[in-house]
Amino acid sequence: MAERSDIVVRGGIATPQQLQRGIAEHVRVPGLTGFSVQSAPGKTIDQLAAAGQFRNRQISVTTIGELEDAAVALGFNVSVVPSPGRGFHCTVTTPNPLPDDFALALSQVFRQMPNPLPLS
Repeated sequence: MAERSDIVVRGGIATPQQLQRGIAEHVRVPGLTGFSVQSAPGKTIDQLAAAGQFRNRQISVTTIGELEDAAVALGFNVSVVPSPGRGFHCTVTTPNPLPDDFALALSQVFRQMPNPLPLS
């Protein structure tokens, strides 16, 4: 069961525009719309980055609780839903398209750091 303190990792720098470009309906789960992340209960940033096999030199890191709080502050809800994909793939549920103010609020809770295990 996911907890608010569980870590969420996204490849690249999670700017509002990067999040908006990442919004799509999941190919294998009709009706599931949002952006892709790596998240699983109890996993570390390194474990999630390794599982995601990101080529990006930077990753963006937050928690489920920080995403939820950012959404609620604007009258939205988000969930981090396990979904088919590599590693500990999840979808952060959002509207499509992602409104500018919501994209900004979500991007602001991500912290950027060097990818500890980039694929070359």
